[in-house]
Amino acid sequence: MRVTGLVLVLTLLLLAPLSGCISSGDNGEAIGMNPDTLGNEIYSIECKEYDGLERCWKLLIPNSIEKDSAVPLLIDIHGYTQDMDKHSNLTGFDDIAQEEGFIVAYPNGYKNSWNAGDICCGDAHEDEIDDLGFLLGLVNHLIETQPIDDDRIYVSGWSNGCGMTQMLAVKASELFAAVGCMSFYLITSPDQNYTPIPFMEVHGLLDDLIVYGNAGALYIFDQEDNWAKEGALQNLEDWRKMNNCSGVISEVITVQPDYDIRGYSNCENGAEVRLMTLNYGGHNPYAKDCPDYQADSPDDLIWSCRKNPTDIDSSRILWDFLSGFSKSD
Repeated sequence: MRVTGLVLVLTLLLLAPLSGCISSGDNGEAIGMNPDTLGNEIYSIECKEYDGLERCWKLLIPNSIEKDSAVPLLIDIHGYTQDMDKHSNLTGFDDIAQEEGFIVAYPNGYKNSWNAGDICCGDAHEDEIDDLGFLLGLVNHLIETQPIDDDRIYVSGWSNGCGMTQMLAVKASELFAAVGCMSFYLITSPDQNYTPIPFMEVHGLLDDLIVYGNAGALYIFDQEDNWAKEGALQNLEDWRKMNNCSGVISEVITVQPDYDIRGYSNCENGAEVRLMTLNYGGHNPYAKDCPDYQADSPDDLIWSCRKNPTDIDSSRILWDFLSGFSKSD
């Protein structure tokens, strides 16, 4: 991205503290703030080269944060076909961050996709993009350049981004205090050094894209029938086993007319596991429609962007779960 004149000066002043490497193999230079965001100082956009590709992220730093304080960090990962701008306008974590004082980074996927495991998703998976390395490098970069409390680093994401969230959790459990995400399953094996960390998934009972029940063929990605043999409840049980939780039947934590939360509380390392089921929710669990949602479109990817019809603030509930954990606890 090129900027000129006064915009260039503002960009250099605002992003000077953010420069640095995001991995040992990164020799790229940070570039400037998106002109569309220059009127709002809490947002910036930074890009750096990683593995020969320009990788970008949108950063939200609430004005209330002081440089000498250490605050939580949330990495919030968009879904397939989405991007960092659409996602930041969808999830509501920006409002929560400004209210509670934490930093949010919205990374941008390769061609609107993430390589989240053995079979997913899109160009990032097909081109074998090292998204795991990129995102771990991004976290380390932000720790070095921002007032981050490294005991309180969290990850969330939607759909393909939820698969990526779970991949980060099982491949780099030593880094994160807790993770939680929306509308997807774990599709990669844990690292041999995995240690249990808290996990929560939010899933719509009426999700027809990433189905709630077992054995749904995820036709939208043109995969084989063995693609989606798991459901939300099976994913909960997989996490129970990984976190060595006691009990064979999940406990009911909360019951409301339009959602319930169930899971396991007695797990190794204090790593609770939760599943929030939205009784009337589809693929989009948030309280907002996607920015590109069109009610009259037959496109499944557009229809899946319809908000949760009961307006439950699932992001707030998820954040309340995540923020209750710290690596030092």
